[in-house]
Amino acid sequence: METTASPAGDPVELLYTRNRHHDLVDSLSFVDAIPVELEGDIRELIACEKRAILEEFGGDEEALLSSYVASLPPTPDHTASGFLYSAEVSRKADGMSIDGLDLNRYVGYGEDSDLAARLDHMMMLWEYAQGAQVNLELMDRYKEAAWLKHLEDLTKLHSSLDKIKTRLTSEMEQLNKERKLSHIEWANRLRSISQEYEDYRVKNKQLLLAIEKLQNSSQAVPLGD
Repeated sequence: METTASPAGDPVELLYTRNRHHDLVDSLSFVDAIPVELEGDIRELIACEKRAILEEFGGDEEALLSSYVASLPPTPDHTASGFLYSAEVSRKADGMSIDGLDLNRYVGYGEDSDLAARLDHMMMLWEYAQGAQVNLELMDRYKEAAWLKHLEDLTKLHSSLDKIKTRLTSEMEQLNKERKLSHIEWANRLRSISQEYEDYRVKNKQLLLAIEKLQNSSQAVPLGD
């Protein structure tokens, strides 16, 4: 297993070496190895590509192999193309040299007294990146189970919300019934009070008329009698 040295000098296992068949991948180190479930499909695609290449040469393997080992054609002349490439070719043909890098123009670290702290900080960032990589690998490995668990939680939440909705709907209907009955009851009481008020008003009017009649009759009687 390939390892490298940490700032502390201890060997550090590279993450990509944990992938299966990582040594068979002829590419950059961050490219994932071939998943097991796709190996058959990939091999079939490679075989189809090989057959297609062979068909281009009429099925003649000797002609195909000869084309691979044949000499490359001469480099085309692009000196009159007007691109930077042509200017570079002309400069090289004239024997002109290119200036080297002027390292004095670049600002260095200067004071390196905190180099150990910087290395510790970079090590911490590396550990964070490793943790993020592990989390991504776990998410990829358990994505089906996690999605099913998520759907199960959503189903339970939907069922719970349906129950709450049913309960609230029942309570609202019961409240509306009670309000309707209360409105009817108070409407009847208001009508009864209104009728009672009207009766008292009529009786009061009759009483005032009777008092007025008595007063008039008492004034009509002579005092000497």
